[in-house]
Amino acid sequence: MSSSSKRRVSVTIDAALLDSIDQFSENRSAVIEEALRLWQAQRIQAQLRQFYQTRPQSDIQGETAWAQETQDAALQQWDEDGPWEDAPSA
Repeated sequence: MSSSSKRRVSVTIDAALLDSIDQFSENRSAVIEEALRLWQAQRIQAQLRQFYQTRPQSDIQGETAWAQETQDAALQQWDEDGPWEDAPSA
């Protein structure tokens, strides 16, 4: 990410936490930016988890049926047009 697409912000951070950051890195901004990226990823994962845990049973059954039908059709097509028929023998 180029510096032109970044914004300068001012935040207040616990002094002990900042001292700890300074012990492990010379670049506070990079540490804080990485922490925010991890936080953002956790939020997205939590939203996805919530979505999948609260889906209606009818959606799950429909997806399961679709997956089975698709798999059956693919296997039937392979049986008819087997990709191994044109493969060179070893």
